[in-house]
Amino acid sequence: MQLVWAGVIMFVGSLVQGAIGFGLGMIAVPLLVEAGFSLSQAVALTTLTIGIQVLFGAWRLRAHIPWDDVKPAALARLLTVALGVYLLLNVETMDAAAVKRLVGAGVLLGVIARVAAGKAAQREWPQAASIAAFGLSGILQGLVAMGGPPLVLWMTARDFRAQEARAFTMTLFLFNAPVQVFLLLFLSQTMNLEVILLALALAPVIYLGTRLGLSLGDRFSKQLLNRAALAVLVVIALNAMV
Repeated sequence: MQLVWAGVIMFVGSLVQGAIGFGLGMIAVPLLVEAGFSLSQAVALTTLTIGIQVLFGAWRLRAHIPWDDVKPAALARLLTVALGVYLLLNVETMDAAAVKRLVGAGVLLGVIARVAAGKAAQREWPQAASIAAFGLSGILQGLVAMGGPPLVLWMTARDFRAQEARAFTMTLFLFNAPVQVFLLLFLSQTMNLEVILLALALAPVIYLGTRLGLSLGDRFSKQLLNRAALAVLVVIALNAMV
């Protein structure tokens, strides 16, 4: 049953991330914890899934990758993801109920940041603020596989088209995933052969969700998809915090 639930969760997460460029971690981690996985197991499986998902997505959107923006963001995230993994290994000592509340609070904060980002002024961020946003994204990615919200907030100040925005986030996740997997392999017992095989077994489901999500993202308005995804995330967050 865990395999079935993991498949459903990863399909939905891949579909949403394919459509709007982020959201897989925010959907998958709290639901996997609810399904009986530990936080570090959920993060490990989600990290592997994100790596597979963004490989498909970034390749499909490769012509739209804004490399000048990707390079500094990728470097800042790579330098901070280790701190997030370190925090994850310490958070794991908390009891299951506390972990669920933590994950739910993280999702809710991410939603709030995304809603606030939608109303933010369209002006260039100072370089220091940009680096801070990228660094926070790396920490959150390592801690709970939810590095999207700071990136989305930063992108409100950029004149990205919808395809460029999705390509930007997916490329960053693609660069981050191997480093995070490597750290978890050597620092945590949860990134084991069973988790790796589970992620590989789910690859067809992930691919299908990604393909459908990319098609939705191309056909429907970005605003409508964002609202639907945020509504789902609010339900997940509130459920995890109860």
